[in-house]
Amino acid sequence: MKKKNVILLVLFAVLLFVGIFLLNNRNKLTVDFGNLNPNDFEIQLGLLIADTYHSPVIIYKDGVYYDIPNEYGENDWLIDYKGQKQCTFRHFKTNWRYTHRYKFAIFEKQDTLYCAINIRGKNSEKDTVVFVEKDEMSP
Repeated sequence: MKKKNVILLVLFAVLLFVGIFLLNNRNKLTVDFGNLNPNDFEIQLGLLIADTYHSPVIIYKDGVYYDIPNEYGENDWLIDYKGQKQCTFRHFKTNWRYTHRYKFAIFEKQDTLYCAINIRGKNSEKDTVVFVEKDEMSP
């Protein structure tokens, strides 16, 4: 009976460790919209892996955050505002196992919309990008 209890305890410990690892091994996004309406924004992520471009996936829409794929390579972020303005930036990840904490702060200054980007993790990055009219974006 004791051997069975030890085996169950070890199995429980392994499952607990794996569960905690999987929960903590995820990318996380927080967005500060300031005084702007969060429902006016949509965030997408396109991936370029081994010279193959994968269709963009929605990361944020209508107040809902979706899972961020954990892939290496060129991660192309696109933030859309009311279908009229967009900003883009590329985050290069060197390993698919690396997770990151993405923090975006979207703000307006002198009638121009900006996004301050703060990425924490192995491939950290800080930048501020400007939203431009959709028709000004290159194809």
